[in-house]
Amino acid sequence: MKKPTGVSRRIHQSFKHLQENDFEGSLVNLFPALDKTAKRRRAKDGVARRIKAFLEEEMPLISIIAMGFYMPFSCNGNRLSDVLYKFGRTSIAHEGELDSRLEISTSEDIIINANKWHLPSGFILGMSVAVITAPENIDEFIEMPFSIEIYGKRFNLSELWGNSPLIKDHIANHIKNTEIFK
Repeated sequence: MKKPTGVSRRIHQSFKHLQENDFEGSLVNLFPALDKTAKRRRAKDGVARRIKAFLEEEMPLISIIAMGFYMPFSCNGNRLSDVLYKFGRTSIAHEGELDSRLEISTSEDIIINANKWHLPSGFILGMSVAVITAPENIDEFIEMPFSIEIYGKRFNLSELWGNSPLIKDHIANHIKNTEIFK
């Protein structure tokens, strides 16, 4: 019998922590799944390059899920992908915790300055959906039924693995912008 891979297991654990508002625990599980997905997409790139590139490519999807709109932003030369990599993934991998300059909460407020990046927890959901829907993950699955709701439509995770058009088309129609993901 086929068993879920590390990507599927990490996503499942990430969602469990996200549901409990344990954002650091959610990211501890999400970043290895994100890295494995990015490595499938860019096998020859180093860790930093492949993770940041994946985040940049998927940022419209991530941001729209997190905030309801996409607008590239940066502070002091750091793009969001840089911050998520440096203060999120790298800090967790090397220090065992989020860098204090990156804060995730249930608040919908976004605060960005030289010393703090405060982001809504929707960014974790957005990154998770980007990993799930990446074409590289078409063969992934979670054994138990699991669904997420995006803009009023419920999606079974089983139908989303590797199927980015399904959710991107829904979002593009919802926000009335068919060019957003092109």
